[in-house]
Amino acid sequence: MTKPNPILDRTSLAREGYLIIPGLLDQDWIQQLKAEQSRFSAKSKYALTVQAQLVHRSRIIREFVTNGPQVDIAVEVLGKNVCFTHQQYVTKYPDEKHRSDVLWHQDNGFGRLEPPEDLTVWMTLDDCDEANGCLWVIPGSHQRGLLSHESENGLMTTRVNEPGIPLPMRAGDAVIFGSLLLHSSKPNRTDKQRVAMYVRYCTPNVVMVNEGNKPVLEDAYSWLVAGEAS
Repeated sequence: MTKPNPILDRTSLAREGYLIIPGLLDQDWIQQLKAEQSRFSAKSKYALTVQAQLVHRSRIIREFVTNGPQVDIAVEVLGKNVCFTHQQYVTKYPDEKHRSDVLWHQDNGFGRLEPPEDLTVWMTLDDCDEANGCLWVIPGSHQRGLLSHESENGLMTTRVNEPGIPLPMRAGDAVIFGSLLLHSSKPNRTDKQRVAMYVRYCTPNVVMVNEGNKPVLEDAYSWLVAGEAS
């Protein structure tokens, strides 16, 4: 069943740098996407696992990133011409011996897109709170521009002095933000796994700086999902 598109608070998004979209995913999408995460999961010694760019291996994920309810939101934020460019599952397993936190960073600190005309849609497939590793953000931090990042514990991070605020959400909720918002997540301290998925969209004119300024539409994983490209 298709849900009506939410009315976005564009003023709040511009001011705070993020916006929560309650109930973006219905139970059917939640179940299908969790099943695909499980299908591609593999045993790992790490408590934090990332499964990236499964669009070429999963019909369900491919259908979701090109036609899911988040595409209309990306169009509303970015304009009529929109590309899909990246997908990841981020799973935190219960494990007291190994770290499952994700350090403070900006998405452009990992995969830099220029100009930063992009939107991340971060969706939780399980109820998430401070106990199992919900997302944390620093409101308004997108206005600082791109910060210097360095590698730590296998992840890119930047120095942050503020505590930030947690974003507890129910399964199927989403939060949207651009590539300059500072965000992180803390360890999973419960006895159950926490699965989240994010997808990233951009305008078709951006280039991928980390890959020699390659135009996004020359990337094998990046597809136009709305509008046209010049």
